[in-house]
Amino acid sequence: SCPACRGSQGLSRGATRATTLGQFLGRRPGLGAMAENIECSIWDALAMGEESIVRRADTSNFSWTAVHAQFGTVIHAVCFGLIANLDESAVDGYKAYYDLVTDDDDGVNKRLGLLNFAMEHGADPHIVAPTSCDDARSWEHDDDPSLSTQEIHFAGKTAVGCLLAAKRVLLLALADGDWTRKVERIDQALDIVSLDRGRNAVKFPVFERLLDTWAAVLADSSCADVVIEVGQPSSPPVSNNPARPPDSGDAGGSGGQPGRLQAHSFVLRAASPVLAAMLSQSMREGEQKKIMLPDCSLSTVQVLLSLMYTSSLPPEEENPAVDTLVEAMQQAHCWQLPHVVDMLVPATAKLLDIKNFESVCDLALRLNLPNLLVACRNYVSSHEREVRAKLNP
Repeated sequence: SCPACRGSQGLSRGATRATTLGQFLGRRPGLGAMAENIECSIWDALAMGEESIVRRADTSNFSWTAVHAQFGTVIHAVCFGLIANLDESAVDGYKAYYDLVTDDDDGVNKRLGLLNFAMEHGADPHIVAPTSCDDARSWEHDDDPSLSTQEIHFAGKTAVGCLLAAKRVLLLALADGDWTRKVERIDQALDIVSLDRGRNAVKFPVFERLLDTWAAVLADSSCADVVIEVGQPSSPPVSNNPARPPDSGDAGGSGGQPGRLQAHSFVLRAASPVLAAMLSQSMREGEQKKIMLPDCSLSTVQVLLSLMYTSSLPPEEENPAVDTLVEAMQQAHCWQLPHVVDMLVPATAKLLDIKNFESVCDLALRLNLPNLLVACRNYVSSHEREVRAKLNP
C-alpha cells in the first residue's frame, strides 16, 4: 500500500496528536528550516505580486492548492495581498503588500502575469479562505480620499467570490466617482481564473435515467465476475440490490465484520488503473477474480462501488458515518480514484466535529486534500480550546 494509506503506523498516538496539533496551530514539525523559509518567501512574493521572484523560485515542493493563515489561498494572495486583520500601517500590514486595486499599473500587470502562472501550476480559485483571514477591506479613490467603497470580507470565501465582491463595491462606488480602471483590473483577473484550462470538449448534462441505468448494472449480479471480500472471507455474497436480500442472514456489516460484494471487472478496470493492474491475468486477483479488503467495512465498499458506478451514495448508505467516509476516501486514494475522493470530501467536511476531528485531520494531511484541510483549519479556528483539550489532555 502507498505511504499515505499506511498513515501513521509506527508512530505513537501522542506523536500523531502532536503533529496534527502543530500543523493546525502554527508549528510545522518535520519541515526543515530552509524549506520552511523558502515557502514563506514564496507566499510573501505572491502577496506582493513579485512575478519574477516566484518564476525563478524553486517551487517543486510548494503546494499551489495550500491555504495560508494570513494570505488565504494562492489566488487570494496574488489578488488581495495580506487578508488577515493586522496593523495596516505596519511594515507587514496589508497596505505594504498592495493588491489589484491599490497597486500601480506595472504592479497590476505583474499580478495578472503571476495569476496566469499560478493557474497554470494548478492553483485553485474555488478554495475558501480560512477564518483567520478576517480582514474587512474598503478602497479609497486615487484622486479623492474622501471617496471610498463599501467593505468586503475574505474569511470563508473563495478567491472568485472575493473578486466578485470587489467588483460589486467598485460598481456601486461609480455613482460618486470614476472607478472604471479598477473595475477593469478585477475583470481581467476574473477572466484568468475562470478560464477553462481543460481540454476543449463538448459537454452534455448527465440525465437521471443514465444514472439509473448504471445503478441497475451495479445491482445486476448475474453478470458480475469479481467478488470483493471484506473482513474475514467466510460469509456468502451480499446482493448489491437493496431490494433483493442476501443469500444468508450473516451478510456482514461495518466495523470489520465479514461480508462479500460482487462487481464487474470491466467497470473496475476502467475506473481505476490500480484495479486494472490487479485484475490482469498475471496477478492473483485477476486469476481468482477476487479482491480481499480485510481492513474495510461492508458499508465502505458499498459506498465506493456506488460512487464508482453512479456518482451517488447507495440507498442503504444515504447518511454514512464519518468513519465510513474516511475509510472510503483512503481506499479510493489507494485505488487512484481522485474523482471519488473529491466527491467524498464535502460530505466529510459537513460532518466534522470534535469527536471525529483527529481522524479527519489526519487523513487530510496524509492525502494532501486542500478543501478538507481548509475545513479542518476553519474548525480549529472556531473551536481552538476544544481541539487543544482533546489533543493535549
